[in-house]
Amino acid sequence: MIDYHLHTTRCCHATGSLSDYLAEAEMKGLREVGFADHFPLGLLGFEPRAQVTMEPDELEQYIVDVEGLKSETKAPSVKLGVEVDYIPGTEEKLARLLEKYNFDYITGSIHFMGRWDFTHPVYAEDYNNCDLEFLYRKYFDLVKDLCKSGLFDIIGHLDVIKKFDYRPDIDLDPLRRETARLLKDTGVCFELNTAGRDAPVGDFYPDQKFIQACFSEGVSVTLGSDAHAPEQVGRYLTEAVSALKAAGYTELAVFDRRQRKSMPL
Repeated sequence: MIDYHLHTTRCCHATGSLSDYLAEAEMKGLREVGFADHFPLGLLGFEPRAQVTMEPDELEQYIVDVEGLKSETKAPSVKLGVEVDYIPGTEEKLARLLEKYNFDYITGSIHFMGRWDFTHPVYAEDYNNCDLEFLYRKYFDLVKDLCKSGLFDIIGHLDVIKKFDYRPDIDLDPLRRETARLLKDTGVCFELNTAGRDAPVGDFYPDQKFIQACFSEGVSVTLGSDAHAPEQVGRYLTEAVSALKAAGYTELAVFDRRQRKSMPL
């Protein structure tokens, strides 16, 4: 099994060393892991209210550290990834920055609408001041722009807007189907992110209906725990595999130097 979404202490909201994460992965019998820590928002000229990414001067050492593990470790194999916030208007700058590095995969995620980090527990009460239908539609518009940018191999925690269990009173199936078609058309893989099981919503990102919509459109899928502590590595992956198989999936997407391959589920 694989886990393509491990963080490091550089993001300022994770604990444990890279070796600790790797040891946990080995103990749980994972075949392949990928570190995908938060790309420095400072390099994009964006300053969040709370520090949630590594500093610009830490990126090079992050890469050195993960590449070092890759060369030293046979099992599980280690991949060099990065999780990049999609910030509208920074696409050209980001493209130039990413060209410099030989990542195995680049995960694009949405955490911000304007300056609001809607995934941060400190700011969760701001949902009470929102029109939830408008908010969800705005979020999925950002998902569309992320996919169309051509910058990312994977989209992280696809429906994370539900994290704190604020839901609009609308049928979300049309948004699910539209998004799944866009993922297929743009060639972006989605991540079944298991962290949502430990969030207030208590559900994977994305939910089973979304997984089914993606399978129906032929969208590739990979797996990630979004681990911010070593003990979270591989969390709920058995249940995640069951959810994927229930939808019809038989393969997982894996990456090497941004080339997508597949392995049996």
